[in-house]
Amino acid sequence: MASFIDLIAESIHLRRDEFLTGFTEKPHGDIEQRLAAGIQAHWHPLSPEVVGDALHQKPQAGAVDGSRAIRALSIGADWIVAQALLLGPDGLRLSVADTLLLRGEIELPALNRCASLLMRSLELDLALKFVREGLGNVLLLDGSLYADLPYLLYNLAIGGYEDLPSKVLGQYLDLFDLCQQRGVLLLGIAKRTRSTILGHALLAERQPAIAANLQQGDLDQTPEATMQAVSAENGSSNGNQHHPDLLRRDLPRLPSDGELLYRWAVGSGITDPVLLGSTSFGHTSAQKVAALAAQLRQAKSAQGGQEQLSPLHERLLVAPAIGTFYVRLAPGEDVLRVDTLAPTFGRDDLHLLEFDHTLASYITALPVVSYLLGEYGGLSVYNAALYVVDREVRLHSATVDQVYLPVLRRQLGYPIQYDRSTRRFIG
Repeated sequence: MASFIDLIAESIHLRRDEFLTGFTEKPHGDIEQRLAAGIQAHWHPLSPEVVGDALHQKPQAGAVDGSRAIRALSIGADWIVAQALLLGPDGLRLSVADTLLLRGEIELPALNRCASLLMRSLELDLALKFVREGLGNVLLLDGSLYADLPYLLYNLAIGGYEDLPSKVLGQYLDLFDLCQQRGVLLLGIAKRTRSTILGHALLAERQPAIAANLQQGDLDQTPEATMQAVSAENGSSNGNQHHPDLLRRDLPRLPSDGELLYRWAVGSGITDPVLLGSTSFGHTSAQKVAALAAQLRQAKSAQGGQEQLSPLHERLLVAPAIGTFYVRLAPGEDVLRVDTLAPTFGRDDLHLLEFDHTLASYITALPVVSYLLGEYGGLSVYNAALYVVDREVRLHSATVDQVYLPVLRRQLGYPIQYDRSTRRFIG
C-alpha cells in the first residue's frame, strides 16, 4: 500500500504544470500579459531618495488587534469568546473582551461571521477611544479598512444579533469621521493579499470591456462573510445559492493581487494606490442604496411616497473613499496591503458610493511608506507595533480551555462540557 506521502507526491507530479502557473514569470494568455504589463508600469522601486521625508508630525501610534475563539458545548449551544487590545505611546494599554452563548441551530458560516463581527466591534471600540481621547496621531488596525464594508450591509442570520453588522458599520463610519476631524492617520494593514482590487483596476485601465466581464469583489474578507451576504440577499440561511454578483461561477476569476506582485514586481517597492468607491459594492443592497441616493439628490428631498434612506445609509453616502496600495518593504518580503482614507492621498473630494475606482500616484503614499519603513523589523516583524499587539492578544487554546472555561463554570454554577467532537482534541 502506498504511503500518503507517495500519494501526495504523485498528485503534485500530475498537476505540476497547473501548479506552476501561479509561480512563473511567463504570462499565460492575453489577460495575464496585460496584467504583467500593468504591474510593471505601476510598481515603483523603493530607495532612500524615493521615500524621502517621513510624516510631518512625530508619530504617536496606537495599534489595535483582536482574537476570538468558538467552542461547541455538549448542550448543543456555541460559546464565543472575543478580546481586543490596544497598545500605544508611553505604555498605554487598553483592553476589552466579550462572550456570547448562542443556542439553537446556527449554521457554521453565520457562527464564524458572528465571532468575527464581535471581535471587530471590540477592536473598533478601542480605536474610537484612542481617537476621542487624543491619545496619539497614528492608528493602526490589523486588516483591511475596505474589505469589510460591503458585507456590513447584510444582517447576521442569528436571532437577536441581526443588527450586529450595522453596529460595526456605524463604528467604522464614526472612526472615519473622527480621524478626519482630529487629524489622525488611520491605517489598515493586511497580511493577506487574496484581493483582486489592483488587478481589476489595472485591467480596467487597459481593457475596460474585459474587466467588466470578470469576477469582482474584495476577497480580503472571510469566506463566511461572503456566504452570509449571499444568504441574506437570497432570504436563505444555507448560503448555497449563488448571488449574481457575489458568486458568479460563470465569470472568470483574476489571479490574486498577491500572485500578480509575486510574479512581476521585483524587489522592494510600492504600487500606485487604487482609490476605492463602490467597486466591491456589487450587491443588490448596495445598488439599492446608490439608486435611492441618486433619487434623493435629484429631488433634493424625499417627497410623496418616495422611499428614504436609513440614517446609516445616509452616512455611508458621504463616507470618504478608501485608498489601498501594496508595499514590499524589503526584497524577498511578502507584500503588505495598506488601506487608508482617500484624503491621505489628497482626494478629500471622493466619497464611497459616488464613483467606482480610480488610480493615484505612488508619490502621495510615500509619507505613509516612510513611516512603515521606520516600524519595519525584518521578515518576522512587518510592523513593530502590530507584531507586539498580535502576540499579546492572541487567544491560545490553553487560555480558552484551561482559564476561561473554568470561569464560565464558576459563574453559571454548572459542570459545563464541550461536545464530544471538541473534547477529542483537548488534552
